[in-house]
Amino acid sequence: MRWSNKPEVVGSLEGCEAATILVGQEQREFNLHKNLLCETSSFFQEQLEHLEHEQTPVQTAPRPSDDDDIMWLPAENADMFELFVLWLYQRRSFHSFLDAAIQKITPAQCRSLRFNLIRLHLFAVLIDLPALQDVAMDALQDMYLHLDWAMSPQFIAFIYGECQTEQAFRLRKWAVAMLAWTLHGGDTSVAQAGHFDRLFVAFPGLAEEYRKHLTKMVQSKADVRFKNPQLRLPVNKLRNGERFFGFRQCSFHSHRATVGESTCPHLLATISSPELRPAAIAKPQSDDVEFDVSDTEQLILTSVSDLQNISFLDLS
Repeated sequence: MRWSNKPEVVGSLEGCEAATILVGQEQREFNLHKNLLCETSSFFQEQLEHLEHEQTPVQTAPRPSDDDDIMWLPAENADMFELFVLWLYQRRSFHSFLDAAIQKITPAQCRSLRFNLIRLHLFAVLIDLPALQDVAMDALQDMYLHLDWAMSPQFIAFIYGECQTEQAFRLRKWAVAMLAWTLHGGDTSVAQAGHFDRLFVAFPGLAEEYRKHLTKMVQSKADVRFKNPQLRLPVNKLRNGERFFGFRQCSFHSHRATVGESTCPHLLATISSPELRPAAIAKPQSDDVEFDVSDTEQLILTSVSDLQNISFLDLS
């Protein structure tokens, strides 16, 4: 299933100004609400406005009609962009959808989902969407916790060997913490340890960041064998017992330095905003569903009765 063509998720484009985004070398087509894209990201706003006047820095494909603005993102991954569409239209229920997907999809699809979440985080950095960066990071942590995954040499090699430092900064911070927990937790084989040794040599930045992380853990009197980076505690002000076993809610968020021990701003925004969808978007036609508004994790933006009964992600 592809989220981008499900009216239950994206609603109707009828009567709305649409933008067509072509993603990847295969130019997979996404027809989305232009207003929503522009209000969400200045990247899309600037590029789509620029399309009306002249050639843009983002490559464009031939325009088959004059009705829609068409933009091509040749370097991005189309399956990753499916997750972006899901977040764009169903932000409050994004985590719930992913949690349900992990319960149903195969191990191979879980690995594909992990890759797409990494790509989603990097894409969010590229288009300057800190909130999406943090959502993708949270989803990765939750996924690793649910599946009880350790850090792999392949993950480290990808984010240190193929990603720019600025884009992968928080991914690297989390991966280093995961690596320390993996290597000291007793679940690493001799062969894996040898792979990591070679990575320390190949990427001096990894070795330096790993050393700094271990030093910080010693200074805070935390034991890396037990302080689990998968465990994202739901608060930033931790009790003494909690801080030895998990990480603060915003430890790997884009706003970590400014939040301190205060409440995560994403949580505050979710509670205070009754509706994230611009009024210009036509809602899909379906039966209404009542929700307990006190449970913000369960709220969805479209009133669709069967969202919990469909296969959430097809990443094959």
